[in-house]
Amino acid sequence: MPVKIFFCYAHEDEPLLKKLKTHLRPLQRQGLIDVWHDRNISAGTEWEREISRHLDEADIILLLISPDFIDSDYCYSFVQGFLDERVYLI
Repeated sequence: MPVKIFFCYAHEDEPLLKKLKTHLRPLQRQGLIDVWHDRNISAGTEWEREISRHLDEADIILLLISPDFIDSDYCYSFVQGFLDERVYLI
């Protein structure tokens, strides 16, 4: 069963996310990991519910922290909501 990884990032950092996904692709091909981020949400889907579902299913929540991430109100509230529950900062 693959390890499920949820990416949380500022949309300004999308080029960095794409680069990271490129590095992780061999692990995906081997079926070792399954990655998900908000750009996987289909049009018309209730995005908050979809994000919540994938967060609940994730084995790893990977925060791509950058100045834009820190500046984002959504990312800030995201981090605050999960620090109390299950995120281990390394």
